[in-house]
Amino acid sequence: MIKHQDKEVDYYHMVANQAAGRFTDDWEAYKISKKNYDYKPQIAEALLQEQVRTDDNVIKDDTAAAGQGQGGADENIHEADDKEMEVYEQKGDPPPAVGANRQQGVAPLGEASEGDEKKGAAGATMMRDISCDINAGRQVIPCKAEGSQVFIPFSFLEKEFEVSGHLDEKKDAFMWVHSQAKIFRPKGRYNPTGVFTYFENYQVESRDRVKCISGKYGVPISTQWSSQGYFYPIQIAQFGLSHFSKFLVEGEPHRLMIEDAEDIRASWRPSVSLFAVSQDSNDLIVNNVVQMENPGNTTKAFTLRFEDIAGVNTNSNVKQLVLSWDMKISKCPSKCALKIIVTVLCDSKPYYLHYVNEDFLIDVKDNKHFYYGLGQEMESDWQHVIRDVHIDTQKGLSFKSTSKRSKSHIKIAKSKVVLESFTIHVSPGVTFLLDNVTVSNAEHMAQFYQAADWFVLNQDEMGGWPIPVKRKFSSDFPAVLEPGWNSAMSQGHALSLLSRAYYFSNSSAYKNALIRAVSQIFELSGLDKGVQTRFLDKYVWYEEYPTSPSSFVLNGFMYALLGLYDLKMIKVSGGASTKAEKLYEDGIQSLKMMLPLFDTGSGTMYDLRHFTVPGVTPNLARIDYHVTHINQLLTFATFEQDPIFKTTAERWIGYTQGIRAPHN
Repeated sequence: MIKHQDKEVDYYHMVANQAAGRFTDDWEAYKISKKNYDYKPQIAEALLQEQVRTDDNVIKDDTAAAGQGQGGADENIHEADDKEMEVYEQKGDPPPAVGANRQQGVAPLGEASEGDEKKGAAGATMMRDISCDINAGRQVIPCKAEGSQVFIPFSFLEKEFEVSGHLDEKKDAFMWVHSQAKIFRPKGRYNPTGVFTYFENYQVESRDRVKCISGKYGVPISTQWSSQGYFYPIQIAQFGLSHFSKFLVEGEPHRLMIEDAEDIRASWRPSVSLFAVSQDSNDLIVNNVVQMENPGNTTKAFTLRFEDIAGVNTNSNVKQLVLSWDMKISKCPSKCALKIIVTVLCDSKPYYLHYVNEDFLIDVKDNKHFYYGLGQEMESDWQHVIRDVHIDTQKGLSFKSTSKRSKSHIKIAKSKVVLESFTIHVSPGVTFLLDNVTVSNAEHMAQFYQAADWFVLNQDEMGGWPIPVKRKFSSDFPAVLEPGWNSAMSQGHALSLLSRAYYFSNSSAYKNALIRAVSQIFELSGLDKGVQTRFLDKYVWYEEYPTSPSSFVLNGFMYALLGLYDLKMIKVSGGASTKAEKLYEDGIQSLKMMLPLFDTGSGTMYDLRHFTVPGVTPNLARIDYHVTHINQLLTFATFEQDPIFKTTAERWIGYTQGIRAPHN
């Protein structure tokens, strides 16, 4: 019998927890305490049931469930359990948890009625099949019951409550999470010339909605609202900002020069000649480049094999799959035809990447020949080409199934890709110049500047980058944006990208683009091709989607503010930074006042369309957008003094862990 009454409750709680499988490590403590206390499985089970009912906020008479406490329990019913415990004690092994033989992936929830309980020959409760009627017949699903416990399939709970989970075989546990989206807590104050928020974690080019990387501009082509593919400024800016941020985090890439026509020469077959060139007419420094001529009547191929080059395909820790080179067609008849074929092996199967001097985006033939258009500018100017052959192979394999409605996006491990050869096909009468052939694991800064250059080349007279596709919304939100609309998120991301490009290069091209970007679009309404609106005719808001009526998208607005803050802080002359400061201050005051409107008590709103259109369905933010809101607020909290950013972010973090605002 119990010798120390003051320890009785703690002991039985320990047994109940052990029976639930939570404190298996306490088995040794149990064996020691067994010398002083009798094992009462009926009380342990009663305590376990009491805990389940308490967790579910169900208040019931626990006296009956516990059989009138320790003294009134029917010990004969649990005779078999006592014997089983003695066996485990003799072995020195921990006893199995209650329900250890239950089916995996089934979550206990609620109680079954006492009349349904079935017992085995020794009095043990048996698992049985039952039906779960959800909300009076809205849905009926198969469940399990064991005694008073009901087990509902996690596949149902996963969809019903938007949670995730998986079995961890090593831990012998089911891992339940309310969110798998990652929250990035800033390590210091946000720097307008440093890493952009948490974008070092992005790889934009690998996204399913990226059709390919443009051969002409070196930036992603989006299929988000058009399967044909188009230049989406938001995606292009994110591409550039992610590569810039990765460079600051990772440092210089692992680069191997293959051919520079000076100190490092490749073994071309057939051999090639050298040609002396200068950068321009005022450049006194003469450089050698590789010259490939074809005076004949048929196409001539010049090939180098990577197996002949020391250092390629040999470093398993750093995979060098980014090829770059400089090229120019110096002599061309009426129609130049140039083709560069990079052959790669993927799981020992050959694929052929064709880079041609044409203007199309991507094409696929025979499921193994992937064509990318580099444009025709090389016929007059030097062109610097950067191609990630891993991404190009992956996009080619995905593109071949675009005609299928249920298209699957192919993912290839870098470790599976091997460079085999680099071949240049020169058509008759063409003279081709080549220099600086390089392989590396990354070219982050070069790709960052390619994105910045795209914004310089494609800025319109209003200082914006219009989106060239129609944007429709849900059926009960009738707004439609016709092609040519501007986005505050595009403007903001462009400001963040161009601010960094100007700060590090001091190029007037980037400076002028910044000045134009804030000249008028942030102050015009959507009807006038601008992005500004007002909430309740009072609070200034910069619209990601300048709809009529306004939608007030939160994440796009905060990205617009970050772009204005970046420009404000780098101090660009010409009035740009001063104007950005005024636009930023107007917007940040609105954000402070309107943040509570986006708080649902369990998550956040994506926008406020339900305020602007009577009767429209509210548009909740899915979990990845909710976490984006959190990450943005955490960024603002590093430099804004108002505590609302920090306190709101922490409350919203709680929502990702199942915490809810209290009810009345």
